[in-house]
Amino acid sequence: MGEFIRYQGEEALGLIETLGMVPAIFGADAMLKAANVKLVAYENIGSTLVTVMVKGDVAAITASVEAGTTAAKSIGELTASNSMPRPIKAIGDIVSVHGLPVEGPQNELGESPAAMGFIETFGIVFILEAADAMIKAADVELVGYENVASGYISVLVRGDVSACMAAVEAGVRAVENMGAKVYSSIVIPSPHPDLLKITQIYNIDNLLP
Repeated sequence: MGEFIRYQGEEALGLIETLGMVPAIFGADAMLKAANVKLVAYENIGSTLVTVMVKGDVAAITASVEAGTTAAKSIGELTASNSMPRPIKAIGDIVSVHGLPVEGPQNELGESPAAMGFIETFGIVFILEAADAMIKAADVELVGYENVASGYISVLVRGDVSACMAAVEAGVRAVENMGAKVYSSIVIPSPHPDLLKITQIYNIDNLLP
């Protein structure tokens, strides 16, 4: 196993928590792009709640949490957010339980990750229909799948921006045609590279027995 990030309260801590994974991912991307912060932890804590944690100086954390909050709210439900200027070391130990790898996966050319498209809905029947429609609609690759419990399930595809947009549009339409509702969906044209530390957890190749 690779080395995992240990957070010891040495810097301020910023957190957002959402209902479902997709708003958390979108919020994390915004947090990382808004200020000089480092992604330290991510956790699907159950009952559909997902938490993202970053560290940095107080000003950066304040800006980061504000950006992550806005992004998450724009596509889903934010259940909590917080900026902790001086957490004690014991809090850092709890955060480290959910630590992410120090190094994320790298592509061969060192380029930024491809665009990502996400759909999250309630129930595997609908998400399978969405995934099928996404792959058939555009030249995208099905990368990941996640069940955050209580029925909320998401799929992730990647490709170029236009393909991801077409795929997500088709997936949403497929779910709605079944009389169901998409909880959240988003295309991230230029994902922050550290998002791969999260999405690799749900990579289909890692999940298969």
